Amino acid sequence: MIANLLNTLVGLSLAYSAIFAPPAGEMNNIALAVSAVAVIVLAIWARQTDMAAWHSAANPVLGAILLFAAVLRWAVEVPSLLSFWVTLLVAIAIIAFWAILYRLEPLRSPTSS
Repeated sequence: MIANLLNTLVGLSLAYSAIFAPPAGEMNNIALAVSAVAVIVLAIWARQTDMAAWHSAANPVLGAILLFAAVLRWAVEVPSLLSFWVTLLVAIAIIAFWAILYRLEPLRSPTSS
């Protein structure tokens, strides 16, 4: 649970930095790569304790996409609009996975009493 919460905070910081960068999408490459590695490491940590295994399997993929985007930005000129959308969508997905899947008690069917 702690790893997922920390991953959500990383996702919020990514969304914030993507939206409020001087021109949108022009984040620091090092910060982007560190965030990607943090997402991957936290997801692997969360996988050890999560009941929903696909959630902690999806976050490393999102972190790998983000890491690939950071490396691509170092190698070639990437339009800032593309960088903005990749970072924002990955950040929103990380946050959404936590919000959708975290429940303290299992859902009950409407027919059960």
